[in-house]
Amino acid sequence: MKKSWLIAIITIVCCVLMGIVFYVNTANNLTEMRNLARKYEADIQTELQTRFEKVPNLVEIVKGAAQHEEAIIDSITEARTQYNKAVVSGDTEAMLEADTAINAAFTRFQEDYPEIASMDLYRGLMDEYSGIEAAVAVARRNYNEVVMQYNNKIERIPTSFVAQIRGFERIPEFRASEEANKPVEIDMTN
Repeated sequence: MKKSWLIAIITIVCCVLMGIVFYVNTANNLTEMRNLARKYEADIQTELQTRFEKVPNLVEIVKGAAQHEEAIIDSITEARTQYNKAVVSGDTEAMLEADTAINAAFTRFQEDYPEIASMDLYRGLMDEYSGIEAAVAVARRNYNEVVMQYNNKIERIPTSFVAQIRGFERIPEFRASEEANKPVEIDMTN
């Protein structure tokens, strides 16, 4: 009879120990998942902040280059207009002055921009913007994935018992606001 009591006590102690191990392991696992969800939420905020800070600066850089090129092109156009007027009037001196102005404008343009820089900057802006948007999308997907796993875990038995005891609650998935569903406006005008 003593042997059966000893086996019963050992069995009860083993069950209690297994329950404690399960509880601690489950609580730690849920804590890690909740913290991972918080980290991914912070990643979304970081990417949105990057977009907020970077895109307007990139747009201003592109605008500045475009304005500079526009000024050079305007000077070339003006010199050509003066040259054409001089040709029509037959004024050789005015034609030479206009020709010198055209050559100077072209030289300045070629020195400043061996290629049209604003086009490269426009492409760079679009590439950078696409990269930022992709990073935001990845951060949102990562967040929603870990939130789904966490929410599934706290709702499934037997983990749900530990979740209720420890106060783990559902985390909402990322949902875009109505404003976020509208396309971003990039104003390239002055």
